[in-house]
Amino acid sequence: MADVNPVIEKMNISTGLFPVFRRDGDVWRAQPQAQGPFGGMHGGAVAALAVGEMEAMAEEKGWGALVSANLYLLRPLPLDGISSRVTPVREGGRVAVIENELWAGGKLQAKASACFQKPVTIDGLPDAPEGVLFEPEGFAKWERPAPFRASNVNHGFLDLCDIRDTTHEDGTRAKWFRLKKPFHDTPTPFSRAMAVADVSTLFTVTDAGERPNASGWPNADLSLHLSRDPIGEWIGVAQRGDWRGDGRGLTESEIFDVYGRIGRSCQSAVLLAL
Repeated sequence: MADVNPVIEKMNISTGLFPVFRRDGDVWRAQPQAQGPFGGMHGGAVAALAVGEMEAMAEEKGWGALVSANLYLLRPLPLDGISSRVTPVREGGRVAVIENELWAGGKLQAKASACFQKPVTIDGLPDAPEGVLFEPEGFAKWERPAPFRASNVNHGFLDLCDIRDTTHEDGTRAKWFRLKKPFHDTPTPFSRAMAVADVSTLFTVTDAGERPNASGWPNADLSLHLSRDPIGEWIGVAQRGDWRGDGRGLTESEIFDVYGRIGRSCQSAVLLAL
């Protein structure tokens, strides 16, 4: 696995902040900031738990760097009483594929798969980024639009993030996220990016300035591919949506750190009739 990012290590250890997820024996529990707007845990927090557990195990297991992950949100996951089942699908060689199931109340609630890759040196290709391209500290703080304030008052997961709003030089509208506390007691940079990518569908709606003709738009899944681990505290998400009259939708996002583009996420939106 890539070297531990010293910024994230400092956030997890030196600040003394308790992580969002704590394990008591075989049971996971989450702090209130993991709460989502549709009942149960926010999809981003589910990703951070299911994928983050595998990511935290990678160095000990010798799996390599986490390069892609997929998550299926099967049922609303509660904030406590959660058990996980990590199962290797393939180990050995340069590529490992691992699955993690989250169970609660005797039912499978979510399932994630992750692909890990051991590094090799390829001459002539870029490695570490060179210069900072974005400075999110200087971006405006995101303000929740008025149509969403009255009907969506319990956004625990959004309260976990410092969110900034900007438009990139190419005209792309983007949100930048910095977590106020870590998800786990060890650094999990990939799943941190995956967690904030889950919020993309919401921002396709808020950027439009009005609610669509639907009572809700939860996502059924989430996928993320990264070309490298994010560096630093900030994750940028430039999202766009494509929603259809038969009740399906697609949200796709470019993912950034302050040094540039690092990957892409996609999620299937389930549009709920009024």
